[in-house]
Amino acid sequence: MTTVPPGISGRPAEYRPNDVDLETIKNELSLSLIGDFVPLNVKINCNQLMEELRPYEGQWPLYLPRSDRLNNRTGLTLTTLPGKTWKDSPSLAEASYENKRKVSECEFNSPTEVFHSCKSLQPLFAKFTDLGRCFFVNCGIGGYFVPHRDHPAMPRDVFRLAVFVNNCDPYQYDWLMDHEKLIIETGRVYYINTRRTHRTISWTPDSIHLICNIPMTTENVQRVLSNLQHSH
Repeated sequence: MTTVPPGISGRPAEYRPNDVDLETIKNELSLSLIGDFVPLNVKINCNQLMEELRPYEGQWPLYLPRSDRLNNRTGLTLTTLPGKTWKDSPSLAEASYENKRKVSECEFNSPTEVFHSCKSLQPLFAKFTDLGRCFFVNCGIGGYFVPHRDHPAMPRDVFRLAVFVNNCDPYQYDWLMDHEKLIIETGRVYYINTRRTHRTISWTPDSIHLICNIPMTTENVQRVLSNLQHSH
């Protein structure tokens, strides 16, 4: 188990204007125009997915354990760093600390056993040219993430999709963006602008959601735009 010291985030720390080209700006504008919490016309069969996850019950690694207070959460990787397995932590911060450098989300491109076991997710993954770090988070009662932003710098390597899989109903789980509680449909795939300040907390055992980091390419952005739930 690795406890990451304060200040190690695994995220870009600075804005890199010299790296921002016209294509990057177009992609960012395309995503910003659709909104911050956007349903796609893709749904996951959560009953099937939970059956596919059953063989891993009780074996999920701790996800960013804290040394100063309890935080009841675990994680399970679908894609990871080469040489790692689903038994390793899905944490970007821990990987950066262990490698003594900031590891990119896109380096987590090696499918794990869990990836191959989750047949119900393959139609979603097949829509994108490639994948970055994809992982499940399982929060027990009181499991939480403090207010934070992901990938606030430009250019960013990835954008994020999320699927809320189990025990994420309004009285079971809260995801708040700038103090606004999101209304979640279980099994729906969402584009989420995690550059906005957000925090989460679970009020029930086994509150599970999936986070997919998708490489920021024009083709992948177009796949999101062509799969919006509400469009003409």
